[in-house]
Amino acid sequence: MIGTASYIAYNVHEQGKVLNDVAFMVDKNQSIVTSREQLNEQFQNYIAAGGLKVESASTPTNGASLGRAKNTYDYVPSPSEERIYGNPDAQFYIIEYSDYECPYCKEHFPQMMDLVDSSSGNIAMVFKHVPVHGQASQVEALAAECAAEQSGNPGFYKLSRAIFESSQSDGRGLSTPLDVLAERNGFDAKRLIECVNQARPAKKIGADIKEAQGLNIQQTPTTIVVHGDQSAMVQGMVNGTGLMQMMAQLAGGGTAGQDRSN
Repeated sequence: MIGTASYIAYNVHEQGKVLNDVAFMVDKNQSIVTSREQLNEQFQNYIAAGGLKVESASTPTNGASLGRAKNTYDYVPSPSEERIYGNPDAQFYIIEYSDYECPYCKEHFPQMMDLVDSSSGNIAMVFKHVPVHGQASQVEALAAECAAEQSGNPGFYKLSRAIFESSQSDGRGLSTPLDVLAERNGFDAKRLIECVNQARPAKKIGADIKEAQGLNIQQTPTTIVVHGDQSAMVQGMVNGTGLMQMMAQLAGGGTAGQDRSN
């Protein structure tokens, strides 16, 4: 059981009234969209309502904020509901807010996977969708979730890696057609494209976006490291060494802010 930091719980709570005014809302009991056209409209409404900026960052701009949580809620990632890579019982969680069309996310994503792979089960990763580079981002997010529909989290990360490798970035889409990419990686391409066209995972993607807005995330990639009742956030790229330093400070109970901006 991992306790998230107080700023997560606080921001999600305090942003509630703002979220009520945003067009992109997630109702747990009702589907939010029925077509890709509606999905695109909802994304645009979300951005226009003051959500995420359409930009990505190669360097952190807001620094990493570290601190002991005063109030927490239990973060118990569910493999059936969240996109977990690694040991679900890991002592550290890397929560990655990312976009398949973000050029820096393209570089960052495999580094995070490598860090998890080399951690002997001590680090796990959770992927959150922030698809702000237009329709290409949205389709690719849907495709990754549709891969999870077929093969669970392993399938999600397998196709996610392939999508990042094929992404031309900045909204230009994939260099390899999606159906070819899916088939090449062992998925039922026809079923996956059908899932994308029907926007079946839109509710999951919408929930991630809503969460990102509640945390005031403005750039991709944004990474939150969680350890017990402490956490650190950095907006922009951070390499494995930087993350390990953040983890060491969290594990040591450090509360000082860490500025990673240039």
